[in-house]
Parts: sequence; structure tokens; C-alpha cells
Amino acid sequence: MTLGVNSEIYDVLAGAGRVRRFAAGDVLIAQDERGAHIFYIKSGQATAMAYGINGERTWLGRFGAGDFVGDMSMLSELPVPYEVCADTDLDVLAVPFAAMEPVMDAQAGLSKAVAGGLAARLHTAMQRLSEAFTLSATGRVCAELSRLSVPVGSDPGRHIIRPGPVFTELALRVSSTRETVSRTVSRLQKSGVVSRAPGALIIESPERLSDEINR
Repeated sequence: MTLGVNSEIYDVLAGAGRVRRFAAGDVLIAQDERGAHIFYIKSGQATAMAYGINGERTWLGRFGAGDFVGDMSMLSELPVPYEVCADTDLDVLAVPFAAMEPVMDAQAGLSKAVAGGLAARLHTAMQRLSEAFTLSATGRVCAELSRLSVPVGSDPGRHIIRPGPVFTELALRVSSTRETVSRTVSRLQKSGVVSRAPGALIIESPERLSDEINR
């Protein structure tokens, strides 16, 4: 989940970089390349995807407003084993690695934000790795639905996913098939755990959805 643009961080980076726009489908970072810039997303979304030698795809994460892209490569000085591609038109601040490092040294808040973003992505990646070995495909679908949902403001006992999940993307997220996702959501709907609303999926009982994860 993205946190949105931090105006203080944006102002700090604006002096070290320049605004760039990527069109939907453009590649920000190519797989197995290090790149030369760190990108701070102002608006839009991008996805990290790893491609196998036979073209198989592994969904690794999504970036949105307020996220850094390229931070791992900058800090590790290693190429990234995935591609980052714009899902929508994307406005970013592009800061060369050489310019970013002294700014981070001088701005503790910026360093903390970069480290925090990396830690959050690492936590989610380790969680998904654990689930891949310990949960069934149905359990992984339920876990991902739980991760994507947020409390309904007027009724915090229910959660919502808006916009509603696209089954093909959800299947990529959990390394399963669209058919498995469809069957799982249909069963959850019939049992009253979830319901559909225009443009959204409602989690009627987050507790029961959690119970389904390890079933």
C-alpha cells in the first residue's frame, strides 16, 4: 500500500533531480540492469515483474505515489532481477544516483523514508515467500485479499478492496491461475465472507477471511 507523496521529501529531491513522465507501458528499470536513477513517484502506478528464460512471469510488487523505484539498486550497487514497467502514465522525480547519495547523507528524514520503503517491501516479499511454501493456492488468494483490503470508514468491522481486484492480476500476485481465483472468490461470496459492490469487493467478515487462509 502506498502512502502518497510527502511534500517535504518532494521539495528536497526537486533540487537534485528533474521531473519525467513515463507513458503506460514504458520501462523504468530493465531486468538485470542497475540503472542510473532513483525515481520518486508523484502520480501513477508501476509494477515489478520478473521474467524467466521461457517467458514465465512472476509478479513482485506494485509502486504508486510516494514510492521510490531504483533504491535497492542504488544502495546495493547491483542490478535488479526484475523489470519495473509503468501501468499508467507516470510522473516522477528522477534523481541520479550520484546526486541522491549526498542528499541522503544530509537529510535524515529522506534516508529514513528510503529505508522504510525498502523494509516494507522486504517484509511483504518474505511474507509472500513463506505463503508460497506453507499455504494452498486458495489460502494464498485469501491472504492477498486480506492484504489488499482496508476498513470501511463508516463500518470498520467490514473491509473493502477498491477498485475490485482483477482476477488475472490477483492470480499473478499469488502464482496461481485465474480459474482458482474465480472459484475461491465465488465460494467466499456464497458463504457470505465477501460481497460485490459497484467497483469494489466488500470483505463482510475479515475474521472469517483470516480463518480461510490456513484452511
